[in-house]
Amino acid sequence: MFKNIQKTLLLKYPLLWNTKFIPMIAIGLLLHLIFFGLGYIDGTIDFSNRNNIDIKATSIMFGVLIIIVIFILWLVNYLKNNSLKSFYSKSKYSLFYELMQIFTIILLLITFYIPFSVAKQWHQKSYFSLEETTKRCKTISTADYFIDGSFAQTELDSLASGLIDSLGNVIPKEKTNQNYNNPEYAVEAVDMAGNGYVRKDYILFKGKKYDEYSLLNRNTFDFSVISNEQDSLNRIEVKTWLFNNNAGAVQKLQADYLKLIQEHNLATNLTANKWFEITYKAPEFYEYLFIQPYLREYETEDSYSYNNYDYAVKVRDGEKKYSKYFVQQDVLKKKYDTVSDAHTEDFFDFEAILAFLYGALGLALLVFSFRVTSGKSWLIAIVITGVLNIIYGIFAALASGGNLYFYLMLFTIIGIILYFFFIYFSKKSIQYSRLALNLFLWSFVAVIPLIYFLIQDFYKKEQYRFDYSYYESPEYKWLKEHVADMFTINFIVAIIVLFILSKIIRNWKGLAED
Repeated sequence: MFKNIQKTLLLKYPLLWNTKFIPMIAIGLLLHLIFFGLGYIDGTIDFSNRNNIDIKATSIMFGVLIIIVIFILWLVNYLKNNSLKSFYSKSKYSLFYELMQIFTIILLLITFYIPFSVAKQWHQKSYFSLEETTKRCKTISTADYFIDGSFAQTELDSLASGLIDSLGNVIPKEKTNQNYNNPEYAVEAVDMAGNGYVRKDYILFKGKKYDEYSLLNRNTFDFSVISNEQDSLNRIEVKTWLFNNNAGAVQKLQADYLKLIQEHNLATNLTANKWFEITYKAPEFYEYLFIQPYLREYETEDSYSYNNYDYAVKVRDGEKKYSKYFVQQDVLKKKYDTVSDAHTEDFFDFEAILAFLYGALGLALLVFSFRVTSGKSWLIAIVITGVLNIIYGIFAALASGGNLYFYLMLFTIIGIILYFFFIYFSKKSIQYSRLALNLFLWSFVAVIPLIYFLIQDFYKKEQYRFDYSYYESPEYKWLKEHVADMFTINFIVAIIVLFILSKIIRNWKGLAED
């Protein structure tokens, strides 16, 4: 059957037969299917275990090796039948169609990781709906008020920090350094200007003072399914329960949390009653017990710092003194963090897709240029490319010119393109332009990005420091925000140029050798 298909292609569609397009597409799709399955397996979450299945590195290494072998075998079979050297009749844009077939084959081969990544995220996302994931993450996050965690920074003590005087008048900034070395105050932070700051040892919530190490000043986890605004509202909700002495709401939260622990067969020696008893110390919520947030048998150097909150404040009198009670909060948080990210991250990263497209186009142009020129000129062009990069790099380094290298490359590429067209339109010997064509095909895609980044760098010089902040010109901001758009447009332009260039190359092949 396979031989019959190949015979039919040879007789009716010789270009498809020559590029081995049909079998290579079949092989590429099969690889994508295999890696979709591997990705689905890698996305398995074992909620009762510290570690998940992890075959990502092995799968990628296996995929790369397989792709290299397939790519080499394909090149051997493809390059041994060169229609240009055999004087086959070529239609006006047949070279462009051939290039697009090469591009499609290579793109399909090198993107095997995409189905792997999609399947992995899809599996992780399938465990719970977005609504259920958000609900469970809220329970895990807010329950940590009563387990373990760092404390938020309190407000600045403006008087002790020397920012105001005893009458409440603002002290000029140049005088605020006076308290920096004052032993009467413990300096806990230093701002960009070097001013010592002293913070209050209490917080205010609804007009009531609480110690800075009260439960009301605890930090919480942040999950991607919960917005920053909603996360703040969740913390205020728990603080309000404590302020209003709403013991029932706290007991329900702790009971819901323990249900998750039991559902996933995680370890704890807490009961709902004991947990409430040792942590709910109304009305000050200060003399409570710290619950160990991991199983001691799994204790590692990272266990102590797994609650890596921002703006963490150490506990008074040194490190935390954990009680004999524990719960595997670290495992629960890690697993639901994975599910949360699966719901909020995009299946396809646009920048990654662009990278694959450019990678496939670059490899396709390398193969195509070898096809339309010769092996000798192709190898010489590679050597010239390497030598030019080294020379320009050394020259730019000696001249201490930040962008000199890029200017040299841009002018060289433009010079190569002009030289090729000079040979083509003047009907000069083809042997003088093989090197130019190779270099032209490999480098013309870089013209627009080089110009774009040189313009961006020009406007970047308009930045200046002002009051410890940086000013950015509107032009620089716009250029910085539209880099991906530029690369997208550049890719489209490159395909259009190749479409036009394919006809020129076909006619160029008709020039005399001498």
